[in-house]
Amino acid sequence: MDSIWGFIGIMVFGCGIYALYSYVKMKSAGEINANLLLGKDFMYKTCKDKEAYTRKAGPALLVFGTAGVIYGGIDIVHCYVYPMAAVDMAGMILFFIVLVWFGLYTTKLKKNYF
Repeated sequence: MDSIWGFIGIMVFGCGIYALYSYVKMKSAGEINANLLLGKDFMYKTCKDKEAYTRKAGPALLVFGTAGVIYGGIDIVHCYVYPMAAVDMAGMILFFIVLVWFGLYTTKLKKNYF
């Protein structure tokens, strides 16, 4: 298979693991991951209602992380173990939809809480 697509699958899988880790950290310690949720222009200390923000952003982070792990795993299997083009394409389309939704949803949350 083409090695760049396998590398992208590994990156998406790693990003999904990082998002799930950030979700667990946010739920247990209440820390907002600025890299995934806020960006460089926002500081989590300036949040108007930190508890409400984590309550609304948490499920989105969980969905994004789960989608990243699932699609990354499918792509890694497709590129390195067993070719399954239709499943890989469906996974990529679903992951892209989740990625766009996650970006739009977290941007809306930033406007409301920061």
